[in-house]
Amino acid sequence: MKFGDKLIELRKKNGYSQEELAEKLGVSRQSVSKWESNNTYPETDKIIQIANLFECSMDDLINDKITDIDSSLRKNKNNIYTVWDSLLDFITKTVNMFSKMTFKDGLKCLIEMFILGLLLSILGNIICGTASSILAKIFSFLNNNITYTIKDILNSIFHLLWFIISVITIIYTFKIKYLNNYEQEKVDKNIKKNNNKETTISEEKINIQNEKPFEFLSTLSKIVVIFIKFLIIWVIIGMVFTTIGLVLTSVITLSQIFTHIVFLLISLILISSTVISIQIIIILISFIFDKKVNIKLNIIIFISCILIVGISSGLTIISIKNIELVEDNSVFNLKTKELKIDYKDNLVIENDGIGNNNKYKYIIDNNIEENKIIINKEIDEKYFKIYTYNASIDQLPVIKVRQDINGNIKNQIELIKDNLKKNKLVTYNNYGNDPLIIKANEKTINNLIENLKKLHLIEENKNNQEIEIITHTDKVYFKNGLKGQYNAIDDTIKYEEENYSCIKELEKTEYGDRIIYTCDYK
Repeated sequence: MKFGDKLIELRKKNGYSQEELAEKLGVSRQSVSKWESNNTYPETDKIIQIANLFECSMDDLINDKITDIDSSLRKNKNNIYTVWDSLLDFITKTVNMFSKMTFKDGLKCLIEMFILGLLLSILGNIICGTASSILAKIFSFLNNNITYTIKDILNSIFHLLWFIISVITIIYTFKIKYLNNYEQEKVDKNIKKNNNKETTISEEKINIQNEKPFEFLSTLSKIVVIFIKFLIIWVIIGMVFTTIGLVLTSVITLSQIFTHIVFLLISLILISSTVISIQIIIILISFIFDKKVNIKLNIIIFISCILIVGISSGLTIISIKNIELVEDNSVFNLKTKELKIDYKDNLVIENDGIGNNNKYKYIIDNNIEENKIIINKEIDEKYFKIYTYNASIDQLPVIKVRQDINGNIKNQIELIKDNLKKNKLVTYNNYGNDPLIIKANEKTINNLIENLKKLHLIEENKNNQEIEIITHTDKVYFKNGLKGQYNAIDDTIKYEEENYSCIKELEKTEYGDRIIYTCDYK
């Protein structure tokens, strides 16, 4: 069946007149008439257009051995066999091409494809390793074994995905650079052979975009695209939460723009970052739903936002450097806060919170009832608060006295804002450095100090009824950790495992003997 007869059959089947077909191909009606009468053959680029228009292959059009064009089209549209047939067709054409190539050209082709594959492999290891590590951090709240397992799974998936992408890239590159040129030469020879009249053959190369890709490549591409879109959905979800966070932070900083210019500059950075984030979300959504985006507009917005972020960041750094850092404790109105607690056996009182927490002043006051303890601490209750909480260290009952800004954050923020309006930032290095004052009768004081010595090596200075103490390192240290419980009351260990034990040694220090336990399995 000749080309002209096939063209007539395809044109009528699709409901085109000669004029309509000529208009779609950009030729005259007379040209179409000559083709259908088998007087002339169309040029190569027109054959490609006809093949695309009627969704058939060039071989179906120009191969006179194909007598039933309709049957051939039905076969091509049968999805069960198309992928396999296209793969076999690709292999056949590749083998035929190499058999016609010189040894030098064939070797050049193989070396180029090998180098391309090597570059893709190196790039893939970098991209896949980085991507799997970043995504695995999402699950970092889980234990290490699960996190490593997730990372390994993601790494395997990304490498498989990259392998498919690499195969498609290599095949497409091979097809564009070598196989298409070989196929065009075949088409040109067939046209010359079947055309008895002089025909002008176009010398330009086939544009791969005008030719339908091999079906098996199309299938692999669809799988890759679906997987990429699935990953992009998760990226979009993360970007949405990021955008919400940026918006909320922007609102907070905008509310403080009259406090200091730094907040205005930070607001500009956050707003620009929000716009970039929204822009990325829109682009990703457009990719998922195959929608077009205004590339020029997006580039303008992106560059503008980047410039704003860069300029604002530079001005922010300059503004922060201009803020004066001063030490000023005069803003505090210190008053003595008194806490009363009851003594119980082996009780330890520890200082905790702001300032040095290793200074204590024990004041002996025998007028205080036995087993009653009064704790004094100077604080400014406008900005700080003091409280106690119970703990247990090495089987000893511990009461920790803590002072912090919990419950007074609003006042702390107002203090910082007031200072920033004066272009200064005040540090309070000396605040909280005064010792914790503990008052009790002599017996209770002695008990408290002895209990404290069970946990720490201490420096002790006694002056009449006052005893100043500074705690240093822990009294007991376990090498390799401890699998069990240590009892500081009687210096004993309860092991969790029978074949595990610790060897006790003493280490001399300027503050006394330190107990060192070296623990290991027997």
